[in-house]
Amino acid sequence: MRVLRHIKPADVATGMFIHGFVGSWFDHPFWRKKFLLEDDDDVLKIRQSRVDAVIVDDERGSVPAPRAAERPFAMPSLPSAPRLATQPNPLAKRYTAPTAATKSTSFRQESKRAAKIVEKSKKQVGAMFEAARMGQAIKVADVAPLIDEIRDSVERNNKALTNLVRLKSKDEYTYMHSVAVCALMINFARKLDLDENTIRSMGMAGLLHDLGKMAVPQMILDKNGRLTDEEFSAIRTHPERGHALIGDNPEIPDVARDVCLHHHEKMDGTGYPFGLQGNEISLAARMGAICDVYDAVTSNRPYKDPWTPCTALGRMAQWEGHFDERLMQVFINSMGLYPAGGLVRLNDHRLALVVDNCEDDPSAIRVRPFYCTSRLQLTKPVEIIIAPDRGPQILGTERPEFWHFDDWAALRQSILAKGADLSAAA
Repeated sequence: MRVLRHIKPADVATGMFIHGFVGSWFDHPFWRKKFLLEDDDDVLKIRQSRVDAVIVDDERGSVPAPRAAERPFAMPSLPSAPRLATQPNPLAKRYTAPTAATKSTSFRQESKRAAKIVEKSKKQVGAMFEAARMGQAIKVADVAPLIDEIRDSVERNNKALTNLVRLKSKDEYTYMHSVAVCALMINFARKLDLDENTIRSMGMAGLLHDLGKMAVPQMILDKNGRLTDEEFSAIRTHPERGHALIGDNPEIPDVARDVCLHHHEKMDGTGYPFGLQGNEISLAARMGAICDVYDAVTSNRPYKDPWTPCTALGRMAQWEGHFDERLMQVFINSMGLYPAGGLVRLNDHRLALVVDNCEDDPSAIRVRPFYCTSRLQLTKPVEIIIAPDRGPQILGTERPEFWHFDDWAALRQSILAKGADLSAAA
């Protein structure tokens, strides 16, 4: 049986394997719960954090010096859930646990179920938002079953629902955007290995994050042209207005209030409404910021055409100071997509450049193989389509410097410039 032990933050050292933290996610600077401690800077961060204790795994890392009062304990008794999940969750009694029906399904199969969820969402979330516009309290009981269905759909196939909701029309953007962010937050929380109660709260946070836009004049939300300074100022009030609309409703978890109020904060302090930066922004709000922007830039909006998912991920990853960089990478992985312009390795001994998504199949990606890893030489770029369950598959991302592509920017541009001469092959 694995032996784990609690130690004080001051006693951590490089070489230890961190199994978890005793305290809140918001009291330490790491998005991961389990990792090998290799960096002195990370050691310092833990020692300066506000966690009550650190849980280390002796089998996977170095053993701390024993203390008289320290006693190892067995894994089944480990209280490793974050504080957010151990607090009473007002949503818990309204949700059902995942059932056997949540086993993985294909993109095509789940798309049929997801289409029904989308139609139901348009009615229920639209009604909830309109009620909020009229000053009525949010009725969690009306939307809790819907969040259950969204969670189950994401469990079965994490691409089907998010791709369908991304195709929302411009006139239904505001409330369907909230449905999309709900699904993205649930998927993100699953990738972070958060517990069920926390996943539920994240789903509700996504659904309510833009509630404050119901207090903004509709003509501003629907405007096709550039906003005036006054109109933009009105838009920027929606986090605080949403927080006020939620109020002290005991049925809504605190994490939803947090995301509603802080999802436009940026890591470098240039966001709003408070200009928070770095660790001043909670894990949930950092997640909400990523999910909110991703759905916004990949959706049809009154004033902007959408980016494809690959393009969006590629550009968002390059915005310095906007997002938590480590969480951004987790989000990319959670989507099962690869950013446009990224280097990937295929299972047929080739390296390829990611070009974009396929227009007729959102689950497929266009790439251009250009390098043979077995012969260690460049090859003529040929564009191919990577689709699930057929043909070559992507094994993962690669670092250009590992393959000695010294001038990677020039090489990448050269491969992209050949696009007009290439024909897609299945």
